[in-house]
Amino acid sequence: MSYEVYGPYLPLIMLITFVALFVWVAHPKNSKKFDEAAQAPFADEDEVEKRSREQSEGAQATNANNGRNDK
Repeated sequence: MSYEVYGPYLPLIMLITFVALFVWVAHPKNSKKFDEAAQAPFADEDEVEKRSREQSEGAQATNANNGRNDK
């Protein structure tokens, strides 16, 4: 196949792709996910640090006994 065969259809394929992506982005079902992703950079950093600190403390407490308390 060469460009002469499928070349005239490329603008149509690009238009269909653009319209499909636009519908996907504008669909109300997806708006909540996109809104959450858009607000992610502005999330409260204190909550993120607190959550990560709690997770690391829990991991340290688990590793501190080295299995001695499992008997």
